[in-house]
Amino acid sequence: MTNKKTTENGHITRLPDPAALTSGEFNRSRRTRLKILDAGVAVLARDGYKKLSTTGVAKEAGITRAAMLYHFGSRSELIEAIIRHVTRRRIDMYTNAMEGLPHDEGFLERAVDIAWEQLQTPEFEAYTELSLASRTDPELRALMEPALAAFDRARREAALGLFPRYLSDKVEFDLRRDVVRFLLEGVAQQDGITFNREERVGAMLRFLKLLIGTEDGVALLRKAVGASQEDDAA
Repeated sequence: MTNKKTTENGHITRLPDPAALTSGEFNRSRRTRLKILDAGVAVLARDGYKKLSTTGVAKEAGITRAAMLYHFGSRSELIEAIIRHVTRRRIDMYTNAMEGLPHDEGFLERAVDIAWEQLQTPEFEAYTELSLASRTDPELRALMEPALAAFDRARREAALGLFPRYLSDKVEFDLRRDVVRFLLEGVAQQDGITFNREERVGAMLRFLKLLIGTEDGVALLRKAVGASQEDDAA
């Protein structure tokens, strides 16, 4: 089971680094582990979860299976490490991309574009494979749940720190993030836009930019949040 680090109320603050060195190890051990984990991501993204094997990952990494098993002793251990690795990678990708954006009037539009672009990466494809497989695999689900929680929480914390202050002070802050994230992730995971794809994806991205970045769009989100709060009060 994953060794989680938690706050007092049980929220996961971060996932351990699966490539971290232990006492007495050389830096090359970390480099080898990162090579193995990156290879695991590539295999998942290309071939899917069912075809992920220690032999295939070792071949992808360009090392022997025996060398790979020295660092990750079984398929289960390798999968747990890949889960941590790909989750940390996605958090870093998001944070690094957002940190580079100037907080001008085009900030939100570029943020939506970046969110969509990052769903076209091997990291997201591997993450999707793991997430979907975990629905019918209780053991995998037990490993994925801490990663899903860590990613959700880390993205929110990053957004609170990176987005302009006027966004994080609004009650609809989480709704803005959820609408963008889960609409885009749903489209990317299902890949169900089969005709006029470029036109339809473009229209969807423009819709999201209007929804979270204009006064009318924000008013609609605020109305939805207000309605929810009224329902709770009743």
